[in-house]
Amino acid sequence: MMRDYLRFVVLGVFLAGACSDKDEYKPGATVTEINAGCKSYCAKASECNKAIRPESCEQRCQNRINRCRADEQADTVNDLHACGADTCGDFAVCAIGTGLQCTFGL
Repeated sequence: MMRDYLRFVVLGVFLAGACSDKDEYKPGATVTEINAGCKSYCAKASECNKAIRPESCEQRCQNRINRCRADEQADTVNDLHACGADTCGDFAVCAIGTGLQCTFGL
């Protein structure tokens, strides 16, 4: 009986993996992409808030993205570039969305 249960579990895991979305397993962003995304984001952040120093912002940004799940890194970097192109009025909302993308894949 235990063997039948184990076979059922193994089959379920295999089928779940076979039917999952391919985007779920895409690779993370490269170091160059992360650096460029953070640079764009932090340039806009320091433009919108003079108290933010770009160099320290970039370091915090890179550390944060390196803690993202690999499959969320590329989308997060794309969001960082988009935030860098926003106006200061829209920047805060974009920054929150970028954090959610990294953490939860939203």
